[in-house]
Amino acid sequence: WAIGTAADCKCVITANTEPQLRTKTWPELGKWFQMWIAKELFTYTATSIFSNEEGHEKTWRADAIPWSVVGPESFAGLHNQGNRILIIFDEASAIDNLIWETTEGALTDKDTEIIWCCFGNPTRNTGRFYDCFHKDRDLWTTRKIDSRTISFTNKNQIAEWMRTYGEDSDFFKVRVRGEFPSSSDNQFIPRYLVEEATNRTLRPE
Repeated sequence: WAIGTAADCKCVITANTEPQLRTKTWPELGKWFQMWIAKELFTYTATSIFSNEEGHEKTWRADAIPWSVVGPESFAGLHNQGNRILIIFDEASAIDNLIWETTEGALTDKDTEIIWCCFGNPTRNTGRFYDCFHKDRDLWTTRKIDSRTISFTNKNQIAEWMRTYGEDSDFFKVRVRGEFPSSSDNQFIPRYLVEEATNRTLRPE
C-alpha cells in the first residue's frame, strides 16, 4: 500500500533478529508482493523492493535492514522530504531502545508523511514497545489482539495451554491474550504486585 499509493515512497523494515527478518518477515512480504496488482511496476529481491521506473530505483523503494546496537547509523538517515516514509518494526518488543531512539531522531523532515508501525508479541514489560502501550500511549494508536478471538487459531491448543499454565500466567498472557508479562526475566517481585502496593491505602492501625 505504502509504495503503491505514493511516488518516491521510502520504506524500512526490520525485526527483532536478522534471522527473523530474513526467514519470516521478508518472505511474508514476498507472499503479498506476488498477489499485488502493481507488482509488475516493481522488482522484488532478497532484501528490497524498488521501482522499475528509470531514475527512481533509489528513491522509490522498501528495504529490509537488520539492526545492531554497535552500528545504529543504518537507521539514522530516514529522510524523504515532502514524500512518504514507512517504518515497520516486526517483533518490536525485542528491538533495542537505541534503535528506537535513532529512528525517532531521524524523523525530522517537514511536510512529510511519516508512518511508523510496530508489531509483535508483548514479550517484555520494559522498553519502548512496552512504553507505547503505557506511559507513551497518548502518542501511539494501539491495538491488542487476543488469539482466542481469531477464526484460524487452534482453539484446542489454546485450551490446553490454559489448563497447563493458567489464564493469568505470563506465558498465556503473552502468547494468547496479547498482554505484557507481569514479571521480567530478572524480576523477583511481579510488577502488578508493586503497582497494587503503591496504590493501596492502609489505615493507621
